[in-house]
Amino acid sequence: MSWLTTLNLSNNYLSGSIPDSLSKLRQLESLDLSYNALTGKIPRGLTNLSSLAAFSVAYNNLSGPTLGLQPQFDTFDNRSYEGNPNLCGPPLSQSCFSNHDTKLPSFPDGAEDHRRDESIDFLILFGSFALFFVVSFWGFMAVLYFKRDWRFALFTMVDEFGDMIYVRVVLFVRKIRAARRDN
Repeated sequence: MSWLTTLNLSNNYLSGSIPDSLSKLRQLESLDLSYNALTGKIPRGLTNLSSLAAFSVAYNNLSGPTLGLQPQFDTFDNRSYEGNPNLCGPPLSQSCFSNHDTKLPSFPDGAEDHRRDESIDFLILFGSFALFFVVSFWGFMAVLYFKRDWRFALFTMVDEFGDMIYVRVVLFVRKIRAARRDN
């Protein structure tokens, strides 16, 4: 997928380390990996993304130096790295050469509540659609079961539609064959 220009994987509860294979996405202009549970270091290979204009790994549990002194990455500010207490180096104020305590990532006020609210909203929306589909489908089936003339009308209409499609496909195929013969 070297053609990919935007990759937003934020708020997906991803865990593990950031794969170095992301550096193969040479056309990438925006990379957002924020609000996940990513650990480890930021891969140096990401410096190969010369078109990168937006970058965020905020609110994970990353450690080690940022890519802040590398080309392209020196344009990103603290917000790209915030919420990773074990990251150090520019643009962060924490130096990589001092002893620092290992802390758990902190989320801004209400971030966890916001995630919970989003997942509840999604469940309500999905449940509503599922309920609507089930009620509509079985309601329609019940009407067809009890209304014999509607059932026959529907089946006749579907049969006629199928015949019409069949005739059009046959005519189209004949037209193509005639055009090939003429050439």
